[in-house]
Amino acid sequence: MSTMTHTITTRRIARAEWTKLRTLPSTWRTAVLTMVMAIGFGVALAFSEMSQWHSLTAQQRQVFDPASVSMSGVMIAAVVLGALAVKTVTAEYSTGMIRATFTAMPGRPLVLAAKAATVAAFSFPVALLCNIVGFELGQRIFAGQHAQVGIGHPGVVQAMVFGALAVSLTAVIGVGLGGVIRHTAGAATTLALIIVGGLTVGQLLPAGWRQYFPGIATQAAVTVHRSAGLLSPGLALAVLGGYAAIALAAATLRASHSDA
Repeated sequence: MSTMTHTITTRRIARAEWTKLRTLPSTWRTAVLTMVMAIGFGVALAFSEMSQWHSLTAQQRQVFDPASVSMSGVMIAAVVLGALAVKTVTAEYSTGMIRATFTAMPGRPLVLAAKAATVAAFSFPVALLCNIVGFELGQRIFAGQHAQVGIGHPGVVQAMVFGALAVSLTAVIGVGLGGVIRHTAGAATTLALIIVGGLTVGQLLPAGWRQYFPGIATQAAVTVHRSAGLLSPGLALAVLGGYAAIALAAATLRASHSDA
């Protein structure tokens, strides 16, 4: 296949996947649900933190990270948008439409890559908006105890962007799991266990190990005041990128060596 033909084919596949995604009513419902749940979670956690403010020690107040707390809804966004990513693959397997997709668009790895790129691109602005709104609302809550920070505070904008990128990478993981498991409930549950369950299981492991869990790496991506047991935001994204690459490679391998 010539370079020009390959480019045209890639664009065709990407356009087809975007058309599928944007024309599904569930896509936009999921986006709205993500914003409501993620922002709501951040606000609830901010109120919870402020209700305990007077019982915190001076040291605890010093390490308090108002930016990270207000953007804690990134975990919710990762799970919900990750489930949407799973469905972009499993829905086609359940209806048998995947056969038509693979027939019309030669190159199964390209199809999966296009699905991953499309859902990641869709997830980014949704997650970024959640982070921005969550941050602003959180800081208004923290202002009651003079614990707020401004958007110009060092690391805040980076945390907003890195958090959205972490959600996009989780969406790619969702596409990979969908391609491997091929059942919506099974793949979505697996993703939720990896993200949320990992936070619980990780507490039983040494800090040097648990910081590489996907959920904890996502938390690290929105951290401004880095603490022990968390990777730097950049390294956290690299870890999530590694998981995404492995998941997508596994899905590609299965698609290339088995019937749709």
